[in-house]
Amino acid sequence: MRNAGADDHIVSVLIRQQSHPLDARRLESLILRMLKHLGILSAELHVLIVDDRTIADLNMRHLGHEGPTDIITFPASEPGDDHLEGELVISAPWAARVAEEHGDDLFDEIALYAAHGILHLTGQDDISADDFQAMKQREFELLRAVGATIPKGRFDHVDTPEPLT
Repeated sequence: MRNAGADDHIVSVLIRQQSHPLDARRLESLILRMLKHLGILSAELHVLIVDDRTIADLNMRHLGHEGPTDIITFPASEPGDDHLEGELVISAPWAARVAEEHGDDLFDEIALYAAHGILHLTGQDDISADDFQAMKQREFELLRAVGATIPKGRFDHVDTPEPLT
């Protein structure tokens, strides 16, 4: 699916797995609201929702990490550029496991991963403990600003020690 917003925004969400149904149009709409809230006037963002095998392959090939992960962000522009461009690859099974473990909704967990990836594309990092805390705060603020639900079980405390990729 491809959705061009009122500004110069192109957001596409492709569902490349079948075990966890997801409303691609709803996710596109939410991502457009995130981009607009962040003041990003021009963007092309492609979001792939994949299975664990696919994300594990990408994780090894591009990051040298073994096994699946929650999200991998592939920037195609530099932070601060007039046009934000990139790709987010999100594991639906990973998100489903986390959501189920904590009693959260799958869509809310994936929305959190999308916010995380968008913030990475804008130059936000989460390597150090301080950066991680700042990133969590920005994710929460962004989700609240666009009317999304923050997954309560996993991220009810900002000092959660596990950063997303």
